[in-house]
Amino acid sequence: MQKITIEVKDPYFENVLEMLHSIEGIMVEKIKTVIDNERETELELMKLQSSSMQQTWDNEEDKAWDAL
Repeated sequence: MQKITIEVKDPYFENVLEMLHSIEGIMVEKIKTVIDNERETELELMKLQSSSMQQTWDNEEDKAWDAL
């Protein structure tokens, strides 16, 4: 197994992390991130917002709009 260290500019961090997680278990065995506490809190809030928005839009009333 090989090890890679990647330093990512702040605006792209979430995108790169999401991409890496999408290949975890396939091409990537383990992902370890080092994030400061403020950034970690921000990421957790973004995850909560994303999942709540998904639940908001995935309901029977909104399925009528899928056909449009």
